[in-house]
Amino acid sequence: MGVLAKLSILGMVAFLFLASCGDTHTDYCGRGLAFAKRGEFDRAILSYDKAIERDPWNAEAYANRGYVYYAKGEYDRAIANYSRAIEIDPDYTRVYINRGDAYFMKAEYDRAIADYTRALELNPRLAKVYDARGLARAATGDFDRAISNFTVAIGIEPRNGTVYLHRAAAYRNKGLYDEAWQDVRRAQSLGYTVDPQFLTRLREDSDQAK
Repeated sequence: MGVLAKLSILGMVAFLFLASCGDTHTDYCGRGLAFAKRGEFDRAILSYDKAIERDPWNAEAYANRGYVYYAKGEYDRAIANYSRAIEIDPDYTRVYINRGDAYFMKAEYDRAIADYTRALELNPRLAKVYDARGLARAATGDFDRAISNFTVAIGIEPRNGTVYLHRAAAYRNKGLYDEAWQDVRRAQSLGYTVDPQFLTRLREDSDQAK
């Protein structure tokens, strides 16, 4: 057999080997992201399944699959995937936040607070996480620490009207109506719309306190 023929055969063998390898975990992750953006969650999950088959130590694939389960309202499965991602990468800030959100949706507020706290240890400049932890604190009735968290969030993002409204609700629950009204007006000045029912309840509470 001539040299050229041998090279041709070797080239064909190499091509067949590469073809048999199939798509990489990166390819499947990319498809999963595309499916998720289109709301095709089941197809996204299948793509992430394939990505994880090819690379079982890919924290990003577990994190993204967890987020898709979260979007479907399957919080236990989301938490399981987030937990696996954290096992692989213990400093994965975003996953602590996402797992905290899943725990929050399950009304497991102490676990949510723990995850938000860990995320803030990794990055203490995340206003949205202080806000989320404040909401979790408020859900447990710990309005003082909720207000403290909202205040820190406002210090980082002073034009985030949503956080002013969250703090206003916490102030109302503590009977601090003047402070609640100040936050409401600040949110309104920033262009945020306030729930009319909340305004009615705050007005009634304020009148009764006089």
